[in-house]
Amino acid sequence: MTGTDGRRNAPTHAGDNSGAAVTVPHDSWAEVYDDVSAADFGRLYTAMTNDTLRVVRRLLPSPGEVLDVGAGTGRLATPLGEAGHRVVAVEPSAGMLAQMRDPVQGPPIERRRCHIGDFESAPRFDLALCVFTVVSYLVDEAALRAAFRRISGSMRPGGQVLVDVPARALFTSRRRRTARIERTVDIMPTAVPDVFTYREGIRLQRHGAWRCYRDEFPLRWWSARAVLDVAASEGLQTARCITDELPPTGGEWWVLRTDMTGAP
Repeated sequence: MTGTDGRRNAPTHAGDNSGAAVTVPHDSWAEVYDDVSAADFGRLYTAMTNDTLRVVRRLLPSPGEVLDVGAGTGRLATPLGEAGHRVVAVEPSAGMLAQMRDPVQGPPIERRRCHIGDFESAPRFDLALCVFTVVSYLVDEAALRAAFRRISGSMRPGGQVLVDVPARALFTSRRRRTARIERTVDIMPTAVPDVFTYREGIRLQRHGAWRCYRDEFPLRWWSARAVLDVAASEGLQTARCITDELPPTGGEWWVLRTDMTGAP
């Protein structure tokens, strides 16, 4: 997961910068985010990335303008740039953006360090990506609505939005231990219905030494119906469900579309 909100959290980084406060999810361990993900999920992580890129190729077969919401370290932005797309990466974590590399070939990525609810752009995008659990970082309806309003306002007429909505079953604590990583994720209910506290501890063997990281922030489970209804109210109509076109990911995948005429 990589967030587009999370202003309330204050996790600490217990590596070389022990005790340094951060203000957005994953910023405390951004330098090892890709390494941890690969060590934890292995081939599944790469497969999910490649499956999503295949969907993007079907939605946008020719180079175009892409808005990547919650872009993280460039998991999608960099290969899309390599394919010739002009990508704007919206990501509130300075640490995650620092890990993002520009394509060797293709246009450089335009980085925007902000929450999607604060993003501003003229209508220019052919495709927006709001995937890999990004909607779960929008913990109330105001944040969800603001996100879709900004996305909708930045799309060209007929522009498409790819959204995934995680299943409630994913909001479960887990443990992972290998020769290189010890990872503990606790997902705990709060007093607010469907809102959880995500608390993570990581020990990673890197460059011959063990390093430790911690993170904590709120998450929310949304039903697909709630997400689609809010999106529709902001001008993004449901085009189709493509969940069956992808291997099981523990969520639903939807394609939304703006009005072909550009009418409000």
